[in-house]
Amino acid sequence: MPANNFSLRPCTPADIPVLAALNLTSFNGPRNKVMYANVSPSDKLTLFENKARKILNYPKNDSHQSIYYLCIVDTSTNTIISHAAWNWLPNGYNPSHDPDTQHAWLPPGTNEPLVRDFDHGTHELRTGHPGRKEAHWLLSLLATHPQHEGQGAAGMLIDWGTEKADGMGVRCFVEASVAGLPLYRKKGFEVEVGVQELDLGEYEGGEGYGVQRWVGLMREMKMVGKM
Repeated sequence: MPANNFSLRPCTPADIPVLAALNLTSFNGPRNKVMYANVSPSDKLTLFENKARKILNYPKNDSHQSIYYLCIVDTSTNTIISHAAWNWLPNGYNPSHDPDTQHAWLPPGTNEPLVRDFDHGTHELRTGHPGRKEAHWLLSLLATHPQHEGQGAAGMLIDWGTEKADGMGVRCFVEASVAGLPLYRKKGFEVEVGVQELDLGEYEGGEGYGVQRWVGLMREMKMVGKM
């Protein structure tokens, strides 16, 4: 159960510095270590600020998708401890409208071959199941500060989207790291719809990291009422 002092709210432009710092702390696994090994800390922070700003500034009247950027605040400290982006795709997934794989700027030193190959794998996962062509919700981002993992914040953000989907009778999708699989399965993402594997040892600076794996998961539609 999440703590009683956890509150869910939409992210705002004023949150961008905190969201970027949270990403910098949370996304520190092998892929990001290799991808940004030669990028300065200040440039990495700028990159994450740009990504947060892009989500917040995504056009509200876009007919292809709507993005809901949410966070969990620990009200006892007034600190953002987790955040997520849920994408509503009324016409299914369209690669040409995927902000996750469209990069306006990559900082100097970025391992661009790894970025390219990871983006390609993301496209493969997001197009590889027939349900992706239908209306669905996509959890495109989820990060929790390491000091607050296992306290229920991420589950609150997952539940927000799955409750929307259940009310509409549509599916949900996510691309999960191996570490994230138990939580997503607990939340009903039980159907495996694809796998992306990258051998980081094939990229500059990736020696010793080996093969990293991400799993496409689907949560089947449930009809419990109207949204």
